[in-house]
Amino acid sequence: MQKEQCFSLGKITKLHGYKGAVVLHIDSSTPQYFKELESVLLEINQELVPFFVSSRGTLNGKKLVLSFEDVGPNEAKGIVNASVYLPNNMLPNPKKDNSFYDKAIEGFTAVNQGENIGQIAEIIEQSAQNLFLIQSDDNQYLIPVVEPFIERIDHKKKFIYFDLPEGLLDL
Repeated sequence: MQKEQCFSLGKITKLHGYKGAVVLHIDSSTPQYFKELESVLLEINQELVPFFVSSRGTLNGKKLVLSFEDVGPNEAKGIVNASVYLPNNMLPNPKKDNSFYDKAIEGFTAVNQGENIGQIAEIIEQSAQNLFLIQSDDNQYLIPVVEPFIERIDHKKKFIYFDLPEGLLDL
């Protein structure tokens, strides 16, 4: 599977215990979507290699302890710091309302009151408020991720429509 057909889920951050388990840090504001993983793709030597989950712990915040089939303590050391991917078809399905999975809307075109203001570059997680980072040719905008600002999301055409307060883009 090619990297272009996948989305980044997170990273193996460290070993857990002495039997070959590892800690997966899920880089998402919605880690609960991924607590029942059966397999993942790890980037090893710039290639995506499938690993099958043999056991998993309880999701603790954004951390999930995983053991992989045929991976013992020595092999586990070699996958620490590996980036973790999943196929795009494993992205959570968008609902009919304005809900979204943060990684799924990266790259969407942002439109405010009919004007294209750029692309969603990423969702920045903050303790107080998550922010959309919108990148255009000339500017970067930080927009709070709040429901009243999101008019609608067109998942098929990859557009997110905003109704932002006057002056917010001038900050």
